[in-house]
Amino acid sequence: MTQTSEAQAVAPADAPIERGASEALTLARQGAACLIDIRQPFELEMKGTLPDALHVPFFHFKQHLGLRLDEEEQEILDADAPGERDQHAFIANIEQLEQRRDFPLLLVCNSGRRSLIAAHLLRGIGYPQACSVRGGMHALLHEMG
Repeated sequence: MTQTSEAQAVAPADAPIERGASEALTLARQGAACLIDIRQPFELEMKGTLPDALHVPFFHFKQHLGLRLDEEEQEILDADAPGERDQHAFIANIEQLEQRRDFPLLLVCNSGRRSLIAAHLLRGIGYPQACSVRGGMHALLHEMG
């Protein structure tokens, strides 16, 4: 890895909260960041999965932190209720995150709105390099061609 890309990968805690799709893909491909897909399972079925991304659905993540879901979020979560296997996978994924507190985390949703909220939440609980991928899955698909 070059000195420039190391500097990009190891951003200070006050680093921008959003990163572009091209930069996110480059960092993830180099192993210099962890790509985290926070979309719900039904969204993965509709738009496909991201190779090598860790999947931690946002509403489950938010609920795990003890944060209140709004009515629409709760309806989506209820309609897509996780089974026991999903719950075990969620806990395993959170444990993986625990080992990556100082590693750049690139959060992806469909459009970049939920991932921006998730990035702020993660920074607030000690993940200083959590970032949202600007434009979300739409931007990544466009970038991947």
